[in-house]
Parts: sequence; structure tokens; C-alpha cells
Amino acid sequence: MRGGKGYAVDAVEKGGDANVAEKQKLTEKQRMFCRLCAAGVKPLEAAKKAGYRNVYGSTGDLLRNERIQQEIKRLQGQEAEERLTTQKEEETPAEKEEILCFLTEVMRDNEEADLKTRMKAAELLGKRESLFEKGKGAEEKCRVVIVDDIP
Repeated sequence: MRGGKGYAVDAVEKGGDANVAEKQKLTEKQRMFCRLCAAGVKPLEAAKKAGYRNVYGSTGDLLRNERIQQEIKRLQGQEAEERLTTQKEEETPAEKEEILCFLTEVMRDNEEADLKTRMKAAELLGKRESLFEKGKGAEEKCRVVIVDDIP
């Protein structure tokens, strides 16, 4: 709320901090401009897309504004951090549990995956558990032991 002379009504009670806090906020157009600039859009295009009418005059004012510069840098830092996180996830090989979860999910997906894909996932899971190896299971089950204890 504003009183006379453009000061916030609560500013006197808060020691003037309300005016400073009010000036620190960016408008929706300014935030849009910052997001577009951080995404790599040229400043003139960003100003147009953000809804400024006098693009050439507004762009210069916006780029000189310290709060806007800080916001653009902050958003660029967030984007860079997100790219690094995504890149790290893509570079690291999948762990055993992740592979097993994926194959199990594909095998059980009745609605989207076709039967051939589901069967292949089941086959890979079975191979991992050695369910299809011949002879190995039979040897373990039927073991003959000859005891030579006759005198």
C-alpha cells in the first residue's frame, strides 16, 4: 500500500525497509525478460517477447538494471547446474538395480510394450538368474554318490 509521496504506508513503522523490499521485486515482464535472456535469446527479442512496447529504449534500461543482471546470472547458473547434472547422469553407466528395475518394468508393461519386447525383457531377466541353462540345474538336483563301505 502506498501513502503520500510514493512511500509504502508501513515503511515508517519498519524503518524504511518496506520501500527497499518493494523496489527489490521484479515485475512479471522483467522476470520474463530475464528468463529469455538466460535461455540465450537476444535482448531485443527478449524484450519483444516479454511484452515491452518501446523495445530499443526498454532493452537498454533493462540491461543496465543491477537486479535484472543479477537475476539473469542466477538463472544462467541454474541452467548450467542442471546441464551438468543431466550430463553426469547420462555419462555414468546404469547400475545393476536400475537395469533390473527397467527390465522388470518393461516385462510387466501390458499396455504400452508389445509382446515381443516384453518377452525379450523376460528372457534377459531369466538369463541373469540362470533359469535357462541346461545341465547345470539337472546336475545339482540329481547327484549320485557312491560309497565304498563294503569290506
